[in-house]
Amino acid sequence: MNKVKCNISWIPVRREPAHRSEMVSQILFGETAVVSEEQKGWYNIVTEFDGYTGWLEKDPAGLEEKGSERQKTIILREPYNIFAFHSERLILCAGSEIPASDGKIYLDQKEYTVETDLFPRADSIITDAIKFINAPYLWGGRTIFGMDCSGFIQILFKINGVKLPRDAKDQASTGTEVKDIKDMLPGDVMFFKNEGGKIVHTGLFMGDGKIIHASKKVHVDKVDITGIYSEPVKEYTHRLSCIRRMI
Repeated sequence: MNKVKCNISWIPVRREPAHRSEMVSQILFGETAVVSEEQKGWYNIVTEFDGYTGWLEKDPAGLEEKGSERQKTIILREPYNIFAFHSERLILCAGSEIPASDGKIYLDQKEYTVETDLFPRADSIITDAIKFINAPYLWGGRTIFGMDCSGFIQILFKINGVKLPRDAKDQASTGTEVKDIKDMLPGDVMFFKNEGGKIVHTGLFMGDGKIIHASKKVHVDKVDITGIYSEPVKEYTHRLSCIRRMI
């Protein structure tokens, strides 16, 4: 099967091959996907990073055909990173992948070089998470310009060297279980359920009874054995299901 690589900041992955279909995820710059089917200007794909399936528009400006070899890459860590070619700017989001050879990007015979520090060393995953505060909520999003709860968690762990599935329900089956909330450590991932018991939300435990999560926007709330407590509305907004340790 053919492979494609994202050649712009990001491309929406849609549930069906149509622009009106909902965006279920995003493929970021440098990420690759295997094409399983072509249909009227669309590719049915499986992403190589997390095995997510969906449809990408067959856009020559956004996608590049790739061979079967897997090149070594650098995963960008900052919420956004600016590359430049003279006066042109290319903004790439955390989790994007660039060639590891020289840290430069070559597009349309132009050499883009980074304007920001490519290797900021975060003290911990909590430090990285705080950088995303106030990022807006976007169903299917995986960037600081819009992200959903599981997209936020997936990107946080990707830039810290841990591969997680795309959706919260699948993330909840990875790592190791933390059976008692008293045993939680900062960086553990908490999952929350609806009335039917289905996992519908996730967030990162920060310690000191706080959680950072993407709900309306990326922000910090209180959390306890019952779930997430919102001070502004004075009520619990999410009910705790389970806790997993990913690192």
